[in-house]
Amino acid sequence: MSMMRITQRLMTDRVMLNLNRHTRNLLDVQEKLSTGRRINSPSDDPIGVRRAINTRTIIQKSEQYSANIKMMKPQMSETTSQIQTILDNVGRAYELTLQAANSVYSQTEQDNLAEEINQVLESVLERANHRTNDRYIFAGTKTRTEPFEAIRNANGEIEQVVYRGNSEYINLAVSDTSKVAINEPGDRILQSAEADVFQTLIDIRDNMRAMDVDELQERLGEIETIQEQMLRGLARVGAAQNRIFRSEDDTEDYILANQILLSDTLDADFAETIIDLNVRQNAYQAALNAAGRTLQPSLLDFVR
Repeated sequence: MSMMRITQRLMTDRVMLNLNRHTRNLLDVQEKLSTGRRINSPSDDPIGVRRAINTRTIIQKSEQYSANIKMMKPQMSETTSQIQTILDNVGRAYELTLQAANSVYSQTEQDNLAEEINQVLESVLERANHRTNDRYIFAGTKTRTEPFEAIRNANGEIEQVVYRGNSEYINLAVSDTSKVAINEPGDRILQSAEADVFQTLIDIRDNMRAMDVDELQERLGEIETIQEQMLRGLARVGAAQNRIFRSEDDTEDYILANQILLSDTLDADFAETIIDLNVRQNAYQAALNAAGRTLQPSLLDFVR
């Protein structure tokens, strides 16, 4: 049976190896305490690092969805507000038309009603070309283009309104698998083939000036169709708003849950780290004491 010869060099190497190991352990714990992180390099916990990377990616994507929602909320609120204001104007036009169609008015009185209708028309056009964050809210996806262009006569009155936007919806991504249409294209809500609010108001104004009561009776039905069309659009925007608000709350909760998961993966437990530091310090001190006793004898000791 062979036996290994224990030399002074071998003892020294073993002692230094042991001291280095305790030193590394102590430095690792001190780094955790100073950074507050359980993982400071990939070698500390490769699986934990991969989990942290995936969690960070999820948080970043979710934060982008949340930012998208916050950016578009003012536009949706403005869309609701402008549609409601236009509906109020259309309601006033209905009242004036009803008066003109069911009362015996003089030419002057009809002209006065027509002038108020003309002001309602101008107000509706202004609302239809409303901008939020420098983007036209009723232009479809052509948000940099003024959606409604007024063609005027020599007196400056509107004779025709032309739509310059498109019929496309702006779909906002609120998650990896879900999108929400956040706008109402102007040709769908204000100037469709079934109901054109501008042309109806122009016709009402001209019918009043012509004192054409029969035509004004017809316009009442057109206004009701316009109101129904706009109310459907308003309901769509409202439903989209509710969905956006719910998605925002869900996204914030999801971000918070993943932030907690990331913290659990990366962050060190302070109390546990303090205890570990004390243990490592005691172990290191014990290793130093043992090394001092082990390496103390030398050749000079034997000579003496």
